[in-house]
Amino acid sequence: MRTSFALAALAASCANALAAPAPQDAEALATPEETVDGLIGLSKNATCAHDPNNSKEVVVMLDKDEIPEAKALLAKLGRQADDDGVFNVMDNPQWSAIVMHATPECISYLEDLTEVKLVDETAEIKSFVTQKTGVPWGLQRISNEAGATGDPSGQDFTYSFDDTNLGAGVDVYVVDTGVRVSHAVFGGRATEGFSFADTAVDGDGHGTHVAGSVAGAKFGVAQNANIIAVKVLGDDGAGSSSDTIAGMNWVLNNHEKRKNDQDFVGSIMSMSWGLQGTAGSVDQAILSALSAGIHVSVAAGNDGADACGTTPANLGGANSDVVTVGSVNINNEVSSFSNIGQCVDIFAPGEQILSAWSTGDNVINFLSGTSMATPQNSGVMAYLMAQNPAEFGQNPKALKAELLKIARQDVVTGSLGGSPNLLLSNGVNGAVQKRSVTGSPASWAKNMVDNELTTRWVVTSDDSPLRF
Repeated sequence: MRTSFALAALAASCANALAAPAPQDAEALATPEETVDGLIGLSKNATCAHDPNNSKEVVVMLDKDEIPEAKALLAKLGRQADDDGVFNVMDNPQWSAIVMHATPECISYLEDLTEVKLVDETAEIKSFVTQKTGVPWGLQRISNEAGATGDPSGQDFTYSFDDTNLGAGVDVYVVDTGVRVSHAVFGGRATEGFSFADTAVDGDGHGTHVAGSVAGAKFGVAQNANIIAVKVLGDDGAGSSSDTIAGMNWVLNNHEKRKNDQDFVGSIMSMSWGLQGTAGSVDQAILSALSAGIHVSVAAGNDGADACGTTPANLGGANSDVVTVGSVNINNEVSSFSNIGQCVDIFAPGEQILSAWSTGDNVINFLSGTSMATPQNSGVMAYLMAQNPAEFGQNPKALKAELLKIARQDVVTGSLGGSPNLLLSNGVNGAVQKRSVTGSPASWAKNMVDNELTTRWVVTSDDSPLRF
């Protein structure tokens, strides 16, 4: 820490060591000047004196052809390397630089000096924080322009992001078959909320898998978000529209309660299911949630048809601020099962997605479907909300616009059927090189030490009439 003693020493050295030449005319009397190694210098009270209340931190780059070192320029300004407001002095064979506080007047003065190449206000630089390696392909896909190639069942992929909040403070309501809240990937961030049945247990697995893709450690996008289980589907993966509306009613009320909590950022309903057709009552319940400031992410459906024909996928596109999500494979091709059309807003990884499973706290499983694409979109929504709560926390319109703005454009191939060519992105380019991934689940599962997940595998089908 620099002290007042340094300032006192500087004042004394300037007063004693430097003597002003005799003035030659009246103009020379206007500004007292002192000579420093042949350079004309300013007095200690001049333009570049330290002023902590009216200054910016700047980098002053020097032209080596004009002045030999940064310390000489500091002396010209009546300052020293250990002065308050001088943070760094750098010299090397290529350039010299000073990092210092400077007033607007001082910046203008410096910019006019021939020996100064440029004056830059210091700027915050964010690195792409790569917290997780050995993750599923979808996380690399959404955080890297180069995408992901190789075996989608492997985990030799990298997840990159520039905001370590990772959804902290965001409540994600997984409106589904329930969630195994004790699973290792949730780390205590998952709770049971509503259940249409006597039990909130996920007897199907679908909801737990979805929740893991949203916010589970290792598998999830928003790994610090809160998961709240809203059980509206039974152990067979099916349910009724009335139970679904009841679940959303509970979400609306809980959202209103949470708005008063200091750590609250916002709410998302993640819904990986759909009806065989449309239902105005369900649509209205969802639109009401939007009006309350709740974000909504829904699956496009798995019929390889027009998403506008089913609720709630029909609310996507220009119809509302709901985000309807289609599925692509690791090669960015539209999945053969994915619904498409003008009601689809964006595509996300949806084939061979690895996440948590409901039969044990350490069990994991692969599933495919727009159900798997949707929670990754929900995770990116939570990530963006935590990154900018004031703008996106409770503003579905603004968040949807940002989500579509930062999406990768024109990289999706296959049958789009009128869907926009947009691929989900968290706005980061991790610059990970494309690579081939080799090995089987049995070979790499042994390395899953983050949450001590076991190598137990289950095989399930995902062909229920309601979930996707």
